[in-house]
Amino acid sequence: MTYYVCFLTRGMNSLDTPVGQVMTRPVKTVDRELTVRDVSKLFASETVGSVVVETEYGRGILTKTDIIAGLRDGIDPDTTPVGDLMTTPVKTIDPSTPLEEAIDTMVEHSIKRLVVDGQASSVGILTTTDVMQELSPDLDRVVEMFAEG
Repeated sequence: MTYYVCFLTRGMNSLDTPVGQVMTRPVKTVDRELTVRDVSKLFASETVGSVVVETEYGRGILTKTDIIAGLRDGIDPDTTPVGDLMTTPVKTIDPSTPLEEAIDTMVEHSIKRLVVDGQASSVGILTTTDVMQELSPDLDRVVEMFAEG
C-alpha cells in the first residue's frame, strides 16, 4: 500500500528522508536471559520503550506493552527471562530506506517499531513517534495514513 501524500518540511519532501536521519539511536540491546525486572529498570533509567533482544537464533524485540501483557498473564518478573516475552522475528529496515517505505512496512505489518540495520549490527529503532515528529507539520494527514492501515 503506497500513500501519495506530500509533506513539506525544511524544503524537501519528508517522505523521501532516509530512515537513518529519523530513527532513535543508539539501539538498546539485551541478552534473552535478562529478567523482566532488569529490563523494566533499563526502560525506566534510559527512558526507552523497547529493546532489541539478542539470541543464538537471531533477534527479537521487547516493548513495555509486552511486559505489561506478561504481568497481566501472571509472569514472575524476577525469574522470567525477556526471551519468553519478546516478539520474533523482528522486522528490519536499512538506514537508507525512504521514510515512506518504512511507513508502508509498519502499516502492512501493523507494527509500531522497525529495527534499523547497519553493515554489521542494529544501529537504531524507527518508531511511530519518530515518524510523527518528522512529519508533524502535517500531523492530521499522518494520523490518517496510520489509521487506514
